[in-house]
Amino acid sequence: MNIYTLPSLLSLIVNFSIALIVLLEKPKAALNRWFAGFIFSFALWNISEVIILNSAEEQMALFGAQILYRVLFLAPAFYVCIAYLFPRPLKTAPKPLFYVLIFAIPILALSFSFPNFQIELVFLHEAPKTYFYRFKYNPTPSFLLLLAIGFSYIVWGSAILTGKLKHLKTIRQKNQTRFFVSGMIFIFTAFIVVLILKANLQAPIYLYFLSTLLTFFVALFFFVALVQFHLFKPAKLFRDGTTYFTISVIILAGYFFIVRVLSASLESYLGINSSVFDIFVVITLVIIILPFEERIRSIFDHWLNKDTHHYRKNILKLFRELQSYYFEKDFYRIINDFIHSNFKPESVYIFSLQEESGTYRNVTEGDVPEIAPESYLIKRLKQTKETLEFYEPLHTRLDKTSHDFFESVHARLFVPVIFDDELLAFILLSRKKHGVDYRQDELEILTILGNETAAAYHRNKVIEKMRQRDRERFQLEKLAALGQLTAGITHEIRNPLNTVSTSAQTLLNKNISDEDRRELLTFIIEEASRLNRILNDFLNLSKIKPPRPARIDVVELLQRLVLQLETSVDADIKIKFRIDDDDKIIFSDADLLYQALLNLGLNAVAAIRDRAFTDKAFSLTQGRIDCVFTRQKNHYKFSIQDNGIGISEADRESVYNPFFTTKADGTGLGLAIVHQIISTLGGRVDFTSQPGNTVFYLNFKSTNSSTG
Repeated sequence: MNIYTLPSLLSLIVNFSIALIVLLEKPKAALNRWFAGFIFSFALWNISEVIILNSAEEQMALFGAQILYRVLFLAPAFYVCIAYLFPRPLKTAPKPLFYVLIFAIPILALSFSFPNFQIELVFLHEAPKTYFYRFKYNPTPSFLLLLAIGFSYIVWGSAILTGKLKHLKTIRQKNQTRFFVSGMIFIFTAFIVVLILKANLQAPIYLYFLSTLLTFFVALFFFVALVQFHLFKPAKLFRDGTTYFTISVIILAGYFFIVRVLSASLESYLGINSSVFDIFVVITLVIIILPFEERIRSIFDHWLNKDTHHYRKNILKLFRELQSYYFEKDFYRIINDFIHSNFKPESVYIFSLQEESGTYRNVTEGDVPEIAPESYLIKRLKQTKETLEFYEPLHTRLDKTSHDFFESVHARLFVPVIFDDELLAFILLSRKKHGVDYRQDELEILTILGNETAAAYHRNKVIEKMRQRDRERFQLEKLAALGQLTAGITHEIRNPLNTVSTSAQTLLNKNISDEDRRELLTFIIEEASRLNRILNDFLNLSKIKPPRPARIDVVELLQRLVLQLETSVDADIKIKFRIDDDDKIIFSDADLLYQALLNLGLNAVAAIRDRAFTDKAFSLTQGRIDCVFTRQKNHYKFSIQDNGIGISEADRESVYNPFFTTKADGTGLGLAIVHQIISTLGGRVDFTSQPGNTVFYLNFKSTNSSTG
């Protein structure tokens, strides 16, 4: 082995690895087998060069040259076979006999040339005893026949692939075919140029450099074809192949640039067997490299799929954003912005399924026709469930309006948004800016985007339906409450009106005494006052003013409350207040809070009176009302406790309902007003009750301004 073998060995590793990857992706597919054979032929070319460069004897080098000569004239036959199958076969695929004849013709021509192949060996003067090869050009009939066959095959294969372009439906297939044809024509042209130069260059080292350059270009072409243009999709197989390819290159590089130097030195100065030492060093290198295999794989995977990783990272951010609920237009606006930002189309149109009509209507701006559910495009999207290129649906199967619109906006891709086999929407992407085409990995990423968008959109629809049901239920509850309120008002107003009406009719009777007249007038005045009180309470319930928070001294508030209750009670009921906290300042609306506390205090007075009326062992002088203020961390509360009659179990669910009352002269609006006031102040009303002990609690959260 010598260092001049390194370029051919590296190219051999690349070509052999790619051929193996293509073959193992789909071993039963004819295209994969022929393509793998084609790349293997170039690997065999590299093997021939390795044999020539490392042959100590001319006979062995000549054997390698003869292998190379045969490979070069058989490679165009592989090209013709692939042309009929790539990127997809024609309507009628060639019969096996056709492939046999394709190879039989150059093989027969090679047999006429044997053993006088137009190739000779030369020495590299820079490396003694190292052979290389050069073509001779003697115009023998057999050589001219081989050239004619090779050139005809190249033209034939290129013509087949070029003719396929107009029949291919997808942009990806067109791009792949253009790249493959142009690349192969360039390779064959470069090869002819190199051969001509080799025949005319006298310095063998220049022959070597030209051959090395061509070898590297061929290996690079197949590598780019596999990675960038996705002629095949080897997935995990490719990642693993890349890893071992990388490790092999590192080992070989280390071998030639380190191992050979060391082994040659040891052999020269110490007489140590270089072969044994070579084996030892190679094993050592492998052991050193193995721990870094996963890291190497990760680096190469990230480099080879950097665009995919970029898309996935951005899509992950998008899906996190879509976890929140959005209205339909806002939802699709986010999707629209994401596609514009990441895929750079000239325009994006999102067609969403309309539940009323069943059609797909554009939710973005612009005058866009609706797409009917029976459209061929809709059927294809439901069937394939993946991103379609515009040329994939048959043009003749689309209605003229849709087809003309797609053509006018330069449509390229249709991304289905499908959930549980239902096409919720589809996204139309126009051509990319600056004339760049969509890559295959972008089509796959868009399919993933469509699937995840469908899940997020379906969740949004579920939430929307739940909210709609809540709105409908709330509306029904409001109507029910309004009916109950109307019934309560009607009941409360009808009784006083009946009294007023009856008293007025009686007054019209002139035969009543003056005493009866005064009594009836008194009834009318009392019932009018009652009507006025009902209307005032109702207005208080329906027109509670917005709160105006300010600092409140709790001591002054409770003193005012107790004084008001004492002046409104004509009996000796004990009313006291207590503050269980050193901080006596809160932040709230003083008027609203006082009104709520006063209503609770008046209810407590009424409860004590009811107990004194029904319980002969209890008198008003035993009545007690305690008003207490307490604070705990970020909360504070007021409690109004009385020892009145209590609230029965059956009435506890209804105490906050408007016009619900158990008192003969009550309006039933007191606790409803209290509940609404406390809700307006951001608090909560609770109570506990049993005969002889009822406590109402007004609970509030402290704010930053509630103290000091």
